[in-house]
Amino acid sequence: MEQLNHPVINSVENNSDEIDLTELLRKLWAKRIFILKVTALFLLLGLFVALFSPVQYTSTCTVVPQSGKDKPGGGLGGVAAMMGVNLGTTMMNEGTLSPVIYPEIVKSVPFTREIMKTKVIVEKSKGRSIDLQDYYSDSQYQKFNLLGVIKKYTLGLPGVLFGALRSDKASQVVEHAMSSDSVTIYTLTKEEKLVYDVIQKSIQIEPNPKDGYVTLGYTFSEAQVAAVVTDQLYRKLEAYVSRFKTEKLEDNLAFVEQSYETARKDFINAQNRLALFQDANRGLTTASAISMETRLRNEYDVAYTLYRELATQREQAKIAVKENQTILTLVNPPYVPLEKSSPRKSIILIGFLFLGIVVACGWVLSTPYLKELFKEIREE
Repeated sequence: MEQLNHPVINSVENNSDEIDLTELLRKLWAKRIFILKVTALFLLLGLFVALFSPVQYTSTCTVVPQSGKDKPGGGLGGVAAMMGVNLGTTMMNEGTLSPVIYPEIVKSVPFTREIMKTKVIVEKSKGRSIDLQDYYSDSQYQKFNLLGVIKKYTLGLPGVLFGALRSDKASQVVEHAMSSDSVTIYTLTKEEKLVYDVIQKSIQIEPNPKDGYVTLGYTFSEAQVAAVVTDQLYRKLEAYVSRFKTEKLEDNLAFVEQSYETARKDFINAQNRLALFQDANRGLTTASAISMETRLRNEYDVAYTLYRELATQREQAKIAVKENQTILTLVNPPYVPLEKSSPRKSIILIGFLFLGIVVACGWVLSTPYLKELFKEIREE
């Protein structure tokens, strides 16, 4: 009997599920006018956002870093290993920075400050060249952004009020930092911090260690300026990486010079000890004399080999410092974009349309449960 009842129970449960699904569809169909109105409202809101969002252009370029790796087991690394010194990956790559570090360079304050000084010509500057910092800090050069104003004084109003209240305190902190006696300390005024944040949001840098290239880009409201700033990003990044490599090559030369002098003295000492022993023990054939001469000759051979290797590395290090090698090879230069990167009106409209449908359906299905919940709360 129990086995016969199971199919009946399962059939009832399946029917119950189908009835529930049918009931949900019936509720949605009954409120179809409401759902269409809400969806149309969201669609109009999406159209407003798409039409009044500021137009942006993105210019990009692709660069390939030069690695400059030494051969495994040879060169300075092999000599250093003979001396028991581990030069590390950075020295083995002749001071070349890994592309993974490039985003940290771009985020740094000194790098961004140099980008702030980039000269650009915008529509409202009337053909006059201005700094990028002047553009972002002076509203007379910027296009009116209705959506940005609405956002600032609605969703961003608490931040505006809080920023006004803490402005005095922030200026005191900057003053204290500037008067601090320490190593190099970079400080930003309130205006510079705002410009710093905007520039960092506009910069795109994507290292691709697997394929060995780096993509740089900048987003701006004018296509020509986007290309100019992207070119400046490439030049400044190359200068920073080149400066780092030069410093490392000079450190490398100093290390080789010091090691060379030590090896030269050890070689001369080993040579003198061997010569003195041979002069003092000429004609002796005892086992102890032969053993001592063999040991001194072995020390001489090792000292000579190390001295010769370091002499070669010394000349190579001098040449490397004098050479002006290309650090970043530009394979895809910056260009003036013809198509805007934002706003993407179709994606905005589809997103608001989907959001309107979800909100309307959720409201229709949850309203009865909310009414029941509020009724129970009032009764209690």
